[in-house]
Amino acid sequence: MGHSSEELLKAIITCSPDGYVSCDEFGKIVFVNETIEKITGWSAKELIGQKASKIYSLPESLTSAASEGGKIKSQAAILFRRDGRKITLKARQIEIKKSAKKSLNDLFGGYLTIFHTENPISSNLERAQIEFVSTVSHELRTPLTSIKGFTDTLLKSSDKLSDENKKKYITIIKEQADRLIRLVEDLLAVSRLESQNFQLTVRSLDLKKYISKVCESLSSKSANHKIIQKFENNLPHVWADGDRLEQILTNLIDNGIKYSPSGSTVTVSVSVLHNAKNVRDKLKIEIADQGIGINETDLQKIFTKFGRLDNPLTRQTQGTGLGLFITKSLVLALKGEIFISSKPGKTIFTVILPAVVPEVAIPMSSVEGKN
Repeated sequence: MGHSSEELLKAIITCSPDGYVSCDEFGKIVFVNETIEKITGWSAKELIGQKASKIYSLPESLTSAASEGGKIKSQAAILFRRDGRKITLKARQIEIKKSAKKSLNDLFGGYLTIFHTENPISSNLERAQIEFVSTVSHELRTPLTSIKGFTDTLLKSSDKLSDENKKKYITIIKEQADRLIRLVEDLLAVSRLESQNFQLTVRSLDLKKYISKVCESLSSKSANHKIIQKFENNLPHVWADGDRLEQILTNLIDNGIKYSPSGSTVTVSVSVLHNAKNVRDKLKIEIADQGIGINETDLQKIFTKFGRLDNPLTRQTQGTGLGLFITKSLVLALKGEIFISSKPGKTIFTVILPAVVPEVAIPMSSVEGKN
């Protein structure tokens, strides 16, 4: 293939309606065409030199077929947009053999992945299922890899390791096992919520006591943050399920702690809202942190499944990305509302729940919530 033919091939691929991404043998991007730029929102300049996993996730069977030289069929794959959204397209991957002309390797690296834009996965349900399985697989693989790695090290080199290192490795294994347990618990919670297979025991509860209990528990685990509680006088009780209320409060306050810098303050405030007849029928809970803030684009996905944001603080923390999705689902199940507002240096989550109206309140002796 002459030089002009290679340039022609590159020009055709550059303008192709299908998306092309080529990577070297180390998985770093060496070329993307204009279609990929348009679909993902990233420019070629931003992507070249980055890991391919930054913009796509391929099923293992697809990459295995390419590396083993097997018959390559298009399969569903996921492209990650700059704004955090995911797009599912049919894709196939071709290995550029080292025996091929050097000019081809120079142009397309070791692997060329083609995304077929004319055959998108049309079913919203199928797309959601593929994205869900892909994300869960990644979330499971990360802690399992750590557990296996450190377990192998302990088994093979236990006699050579100091007691301090052994304790360090065992601690890491425990932390990653706990992370897996949290993921499984969150996945089960999501399953129950989406199938509406869960029960609520709604009763009159002292909201102030629940908030104080959660704040005390979280303060003992995070000495580097200060939690301030502010309550309006003579608060009515709240209509809620005790366990679900505690879960909502824990998720939101812990979220404020995790995504705020060390030494900052998280403020929990409660006030009463009045209806048109001036009846105190709702309670407003505000959890304000001093984090770096969330931009408008990210605010749109904050309550979605696996809606983790890409900033320095989120990269330092471990989470399933399901907590806020679960929180919103529980708030709605309790006939409440939840909102978020954010600006640089401050994010506020607002939860509104029904209050116990005195005229219809059940005697407190018979409905005392768990504290």
